[in-house]
Amino acid sequence: MLFSIVVPVYNVEKYLTKCLDSIAAQTFRDFEVIIVDDGSTDSCPETADAYAAGRENFKVIHQENQGLVGARNTGLLAASGDYVTFLDSDDWADLSMLSFVAGKLEEFPEKPDMVMFAAYEVHQDHMGETINRVPEGYYDRTRLEKEIFPYLFSDRRNGFRSNSKIHAHTWDKFCRREILLSHYCRETRIRMFTDVPLTFECLLYCSSAYICNEHLYYYNKLNESSIRAKGGANYVSENFVILNKYLRERLQGYSADIDRQLNDYPAVLLIAEITAALNNGISVRDEAGKLRKKLNETGFLKLIDAGGLPPKPRFIVSLLKMHMDLAAVALTDLNRRKNQPRGQG
Repeated sequence: MLFSIVVPVYNVEKYLTKCLDSIAAQTFRDFEVIIVDDGSTDSCPETADAYAAGRENFKVIHQENQGLVGARNTGLLAASGDYVTFLDSDDWADLSMLSFVAGKLEEFPEKPDMVMFAAYEVHQDHMGETINRVPEGYYDRTRLEKEIFPYLFSDRRNGFRSNSKIHAHTWDKFCRREILLSHYCRETRIRMFTDVPLTFECLLYCSSAYICNEHLYYYNKLNESSIRAKGGANYVSENFVILNKYLRERLQGYSADIDRQLNDYPAVLLIAEITAALNNGISVRDEAGKLRKKLNETGFLKLIDAGGLPPKPRFIVSLLKMHMDLAAVALTDLNRRKNQPRGQG
């Protein structure tokens, strides 16, 4: 079997049938669907069972709630396809998704280990898109190491920011099952940025990838109560500490580039959280007080070696480590204002 589609489900009764219909209607037919009901308390369990009852290639697994990471893992371990994707149960697929990916797998002498594509974002009053901001095409190992891997978690080329070239989403990618089985996320306590450890670790162990901006997926931005509900800019949290420690456990020592990025990553998000608060009108003094409480509760600063950062973020993190919170937030505010378009702020 070529494809396994894992669908983690948690309390999305409004969207589940649309999601499953989009899979059942695929023009390419060599696939299986594994629906993982992650302890839903609405009508999703009954809907999933009824949907699979008349379809031999649909299977339902019911389990107590384990969160998105645990639900994905359950589906992956039950999969038998050569390639696996994870389709969120409040989203839906373009009807040509499987046929397009199957065609790309046959296009190259060496089949890519991972295929990445683009998605439409479905908003209340408009359609957006999520695209890969790198050249489309086939990436062998040499090209991945040169153009992709140095910028996975952070990118210093244009400021100090998290990577926005390749998204960590699991739903816009197909990956060889054997790579996923070796590198899936073992830490089920991760509830924020759940895609990051799975996608980026697997990508680092790929020999090749095909990256394109064919829109093959519909990312539903209407549902804020789903299995992947986001927590805004609440990055300084126990959840992120768990995530970062897991990433270091799995990837520390992979390369000097990755080690540098793993140190940058929490600093990037720390500064992003401060900046977001200031953009939302919180005063420098109030943000400094709020931030100190979170830093004390989480031990977040222990994740960062200030000496390994570029000058501006190094100064901000060093101030925070010395408990000079007001100065650190004020400096972040100064940098924020400098980066704003003229006439704003």
